Amino acid sequence: MKIDFTKITYGFFGACAVAGLTYLGLAKYYEKEIAFGENYGEVIQAIDDIDNVYYQEPDKSEYSRNMIAGLVNGLNDRFTFCLDRNMETENSVNKSAQLLDAGFYIVRDTNSENILISNVEPSSPAEKMGLCRGDLILKIDGVSVAKVGYYNIIEKLIGKSGTSVELLVEHDGKRNIVNYVREKDFDKARNQTSELCDNGIFCYQFDKFDVDTVIQFVSEFNSLLNEKEIKGLIIDLRQNEGGDIEEAIKFFDLFAPAGNQVLTQESRSGKICTFQTTDEIKYKDIKVAVLVSNDTYSSGEILASLFKDTGLGVVIGTQTGGKGVFQVRKRFNDFYDYSIVAGYYYVNDLPNYNGVGITPDIVVDMDQRFIGTDEDTQLQKALELLS
Repeated sequence: MKIDFTKITYGFFGACAVAGLTYLGLAKYYEKEIAFGENYGEVIQAIDDIDNVYYQEPDKSEYSRNMIAGLVNGLNDRFTFCLDRNMETENSVNKSAQLLDAGFYIVRDTNSENILISNVEPSSPAEKMGLCRGDLILKIDGVSVAKVGYYNIIEKLIGKSGTSVELLVEHDGKRNIVNYVREKDFDKARNQTSELCDNGIFCYQFDKFDVDTVIQFVSEFNSLLNEKEIKGLIIDLRQNEGGDIEEAIKFFDLFAPAGNQVLTQESRSGKICTFQTTDEIKYKDIKVAVLVSNDTYSSGEILASLFKDTGLGVVIGTQTGGKGVFQVRKRFNDFYDYSIVAGYYYVNDLPNYNGVGITPDIVVDMDQRFIGTDEDTQLQKALELLS
């Protein structure tokens, strides 16, 4: 039998390569294990003590959740956080069109497991209903909040427009029934609201930037241009929480020439993503005013910064929130997510504004509860400039 030394040689070196890679992989793994033991010995000791001393059998499924949440939240970064599905449910209820228009916000009362009204806007429908900050909602349509569970019942506060729910509310130890009417469609997007003023100025409000935000704006604006003479455009970003950066750039691209850009740069890896305007200007001769406040964040600040830097719009209001960083979101099981700040935004050649915010061209201080009222001096200033 002829021996194929070529195959033997390849087999030998292949086996050596596999062994080497396995060794390197194991070495790297144990290197991390050793480093963890050296840096987090107290954590290991605490786990060992719980296993050996705690009087009951611990639920070890909670270990990873709580440790990861502790690691993420322990960074003490307001834009880096751990979020569970329950918190997302609460956020979606609080940010629904119905609660926003009613003017109240809820949280879980950790003492009673009931619904705690954490805030009520002045002169809001909620205030007129008799709801007050600090009130407890004990029942919804006769169903006990504490028995069913806070997170299992709070979505009953939102529903079909025009329907109502009966709330058993405790105020200063006294209980009374409040009939809460859902005025708006809970699933109706509040990302954009618009109004055409009598003087031919179109006011468009962005709560955040989502996919198709620009398409929706263009459709509405073009329809309006075909029917009316538009003298100017007010972009209201005063309660804009950010969102899709690419949509913000696409929106600015409607007014701007090529050459403007926004960079996102990851601090650790150095990875850079670039978003640029094109040479297709859709609305060249429209005068623009941009309204901002300390509740304007992230992509909202980017858009305001672009209009200010290029002079294509005048920025009016107060200093913005100062979120010049972006997050990477990770899901580590079916119940928890975490968002970690990964790097910075850079608008054109401007310095990063994180923690500082964008200073308006025209500063107009105003209590934000006057937004959309007759006392909205920031809006009045924009209308004055564009008229």
